[in-house]
Amino acid sequence: MLTRPIFPRRVRPGLQLTAALSLAILLAPMPLVSAAVTPDDPLVDDVVRMLDAGIESDLVVSWLKTGDRRPAALSADALIVLSEAKASRELIELLLSMAPRTAPAATARALPPEPEVTKKDCCLVDFSVEYRATEDTEGEEFEQPGRDLYLYVDGQFLARLESQGNIASGGPVRFKAQLAPGAHALRFTRQLHTRTKYGASGDSWDHETTVSPSIIKFEVEPDAFWQLDLSWAQSEFSTYGPLNWHWSRNGVEVDGETRAGEFREQWPFLCEDVEISRDSGAISAWRARDRLKSCVNWSSLWPAGIATDRAKVLAELGRFEFEPPLR
Repeated sequence: MLTRPIFPRRVRPGLQLTAALSLAILLAPMPLVSAAVTPDDPLVDDVVRMLDAGIESDLVVSWLKTGDRRPAALSADALIVLSEAKASRELIELLLSMAPRTAPAATARALPPEPEVTKKDCCLVDFSVEYRATEDTEGEEFEQPGRDLYLYVDGQFLARLESQGNIASGGPVRFKAQLAPGAHALRFTRQLHTRTKYGASGDSWDHETTVSPSIIKFEVEPDAFWQLDLSWAQSEFSTYGPLNWHWSRNGVEVDGETRAGEFREQWPFLCEDVEISRDSGAISAWRARDRLKSCVNWSSLWPAGIATDRAKVLAELGRFEFEPPLR
C-alpha cells in the first residue's frame, strides 16, 4: 500500500489524533456482507455436492427417483443453493414435489375446513411412454400409413405418440399430467384418421380406431411423487406380450405387468368410430359391417361411474384435424 509521509512540524494541534483514528478505522477488519448460504437438508446437500462435482441434473433426477429418501420442506436458502449449483427446473420441481407440506401454525381462532374443491387437482403424475411397432401391410408389398398411439385417462384424451419403429428407438417420451386424487383407468388405442372424398358432403373422415383389450388401473393420493412407465412394442417377430407397465410411488414400484397385453391383430374396432365413418359416407356399408363384427363400445371400456361420450371426445380431436400435438 502506498502511504504519504507525515511531517510533525506541519500538523496542526488535534490533527495528529484524528489521523490516527482514521488509520485505525481503515485497518480494522471489515464485517462480511452476508453469511454463506448452506443447504438445510442432508438430501439437498447431497444433490448440491453431486452438481458441484459435474454430475448432470438428469442423472440426479434418476438417482432421486430410484431411492427412497425424501427432503424436508425446502426453505428459501435451499432453493438459492440449488439455483447457484445450476440445478435444472425439473430437478428443483422434483425436490419440491417430494418434500412434505408444512402445516400452518395454529391460531387462537380455528379456521374453517378447506373446501373439498380446492383439493381436487392435487396430484402431478410423471408419464414415460415408449411406442414401437412395424407398419401394417396389405398383401405382400403395399404398406399402409402408420397408426398413432392415443392414450386416454377416464375417457378423456391424454396424449398422442408416433411409432418409433420396431428396431431403433429414441427412448421413451416423457410428459406430466395433473390428476385428481383417487382411482383412475388408462386405455390406449391405435388410430388412423383419413380424409376421403366419398362422403355425402364430399369431404368426410374415415376414423379407423382399434382398442387394446388391456386396461391399466392406478390410484393417486396427495403428498407423493407418482410415475407411470409404459412400453408397447411389437416387432415383426414378436413372441412375448407387447405391453410392459410400472406404477411407482416415490420411486418404488407398487403395481405393474411385464410381457402382457394382446398383439395389435387382436385389437377390436371401436364401434362409435365405425358408425360415424359409415354415416358420413367415408366407408362403404360392407366395410362397416366387417368392422362392426367384433367391435367394442366406448362406454364399455371404462369402470362404472366414469361418464364419457366418444362423440364429444372425437369432436374435440377434430379441432386438430384429428392429429393433436405429439407428446
